Amino acid sequence: MTIKLIVGLANPGAEYAATRHNAGAWFVDLLAERLRAPLREEAKFFGYTSRVTLGGEDVRLLVPTTFMNLSGKAVAAMASFFRINPDEILVGPRRTGSASWRRQI
Repeated sequence: MTIKLIVGLANPGAEYAATRHNAGAWFVDLLAERLRAPLREEAKFFGYTSRVTLGGEDVRLLVPTTFMNLSGKAVAAMASFFRINPDEILVGPRRTGSASWRRQI
């Protein structure tokens, strides 16, 4: 199955900005920057989003603006809108040093 959504988890707020729990968001931010696809805030998806092409495939990027424990709200909104199945979602690590990215929620 093809990845159609890459999610970078984080916690909002200045007090969390430099914490290891934002590693997923840092990755998605860097990916968007390198692919020249700036993230834009979209209220209906509860986060910052962009669209990129990877390996010829259309892929959505998402950095939720919710706290990590509520990020499912943002992921569900985007997945539902674009008809993305759970096995087409790659969720970024919650912290540096975690074993790997998770393929599905």
